[in-house]
Amino acid sequence: MKQAAESSLLDPGHLSKIEDYALLARVVVDGALNGIHRSLRQGRGTEFFQYRSYERGEDLKVVDWKVYAKRNELVAKTFQEDTNFSVFLVIDASASMAYSGERAACSKLRYASMLASCFAYLAHRQGDRVGLFAYGDEVRQWVRPSSGSGHLNRILRAIGSLKAEGRNQHERCWDQLSAVLPGRSMVVFMSDFLEAEDTLPDRLRFSLSAHYESLCMQVLDPDEIDLPDAEAMRFREMEGEREISTSPKVISEDYRKDMLGFQEKLQENLAMVSAEFETFFTNQDLGHALRRYLGMRNRLS
Repeated sequence: MKQAAESSLLDPGHLSKIEDYALLARVVVDGALNGIHRSLRQGRGTEFFQYRSYERGEDLKVVDWKVYAKRNELVAKTFQEDTNFSVFLVIDASASMAYSGERAACSKLRYASMLASCFAYLAHRQGDRVGLFAYGDEVRQWVRPSSGSGHLNRILRAIGSLKAEGRNQHERCWDQLSAVLPGRSMVVFMSDFLEAEDTLPDRLRFSLSAHYESLCMQVLDPDEIDLPDAEAMRFREMEGEREISTSPKVISEDYRKDMLGFQEKLQENLAMVSAEFETFFTNQDLGHALRRYLGMRNRLS
C-alpha cells in the first residue's frame, strides 16, 4: 500500500491537477520520495538551515534534544554549507511543447515544468543556488541563480507563468545564456529537442569544461514515438503552418525508424560535448527523472 501511495504521488496525471508549483514540489519531494533526506547533501557548516523529521536509523547526533524535551518530537537539524554551486534550469517553452495526446496526462511543457519545480526545490534543500532560463522564440524567463526561500518562490512563480508558444530559437537564446553561465554549475535542460540534433549540441560545448555538467532531459508525448492508431489523420506543424493528411498505419514503421534514428544521432552529438541525455514521456511517473537528477548532483558533491 505504501509503494502504491508513493507511485500515485509521482503520477503526472495526479500532479497535473495541482496548480500551485510550490505545493506540487513539496508533495513530490517530501511525500513521495521516501527517504530522500538521506540522499540530500547536508552541510557541515555552522549556520543553521532548517529542521526536518528525524528518520529511523540516522545518527542520533543530528537530533535536536531541546525540541524533543519540549514537544516530545524527534526532529533533525541541518546546517547551511557554504557553496558556490549553482543549478541552472533551462526550459524550452516553444509551441511544440504544448502538445498533449490522448495517452498523455499533460502537455510536454507542463511535464517539464513539474520536473523543474521539483529540481528547484531539491536544489534549495541542498543549499545550492538555483536559476531559471526559459525561452521560445525569445527569452521568456531569466532568473539569475541565488538562494533562499524568497528566491525559490520567485523561481516557482516564473515556472508557473510559462506558456508554450512561438518557434524555438535555440541558437540565439542559448548564445545569450552560455555567455553568462555562473562558474561551477549543473545545467538541467528540458526540451523535446525536435529538429535540434545538429544545432543544440554545439551550444552545450561548455559541458566539456570541468566547471560544468549538463543533463539533457528530452520530454516527449507517447504519440511522438508511436503514432496514434487511426485510419487517417491530419498532422499540423506546431511551429509553422504546414499540414499533411495521411494514414498512420501506412507510415508508422518508417516514422518510428526515423524517430529512433533522430534520437540516436541526438544522443551521439550530445555525448561528444559530454552532456548526459535521457528521454522521458509525459505519461511516465516523475520518479526516475528525479532520481536521475539526484544521482548526478550527488556525484558532483
